Amino acid sequence: MKYHHGNLRENLIKEACSACEDLGWENISLRNLAKSLDVSQTAPYRHFDTKEELLAEVAALGFIKLSNSVSDSAKFLEKGLAYCDFALKNPNTYDLMFGTAFSFSNYPNLLQASRGTFESLKKDLVFHYEDNGHKNVSEEVVAEKALAVWAFVHGLVGILKKTQAIGPEGIDGGPLMLMMNLSKDLDKYIERSVNSILAI
Repeated sequence: MKYHHGNLRENLIKEACSACEDLGWENISLRNLAKSLDVSQTAPYRHFDTKEELLAEVAALGFIKLSNSVSDSAKFLEKGLAYCDFALKNPNTYDLMFGTAFSFSNYPNLLQASRGTFESLKKDLVFHYEDNGHKNVSEEVVAEKALAVWAFVHGLVGILKKTQAIGPEGIDGGPLMLMMNLSKDLDKYIERSVNSILAI
């Protein structure tokens, strides 16, 4: 077993990202990661004092990946679908990103990554308004609309995850049944809802 190798920090983060989805972030341990990477159990502590520090890096990388996924969508209204797609394909990472495992203010990389995601959303929204003939929308309005869109899609993800967890056989009417039906044509539902939010 090796005590250390050249890219251990990067490999620990990569391994933790995989373990987060496979096991859930609560079940990650530095000891098990060390075993997976064939290094001594003390080696990870040369890079991370605690598991929380490592999880903060996993969450920061999650925000970067989310931002990239959303940015890859050419049209603003497609970004909501890309957001949902990321969250549903990476549920444990998403829960870590928006959970209460740590205080963002304690981890500059995480704070910067999360703020960067929101700043990208605001820039995309400015372009959307300009493309639709609204060239003088104030920064305050853009920020409020961006937050409203994020809140809508974030809430939508929570309901979608709930319907997936329960499954069709466990849903008997109510809002979850409505959500299950709407999810069959999710892009159109998101488009209608986001257009309503963005109206000026």
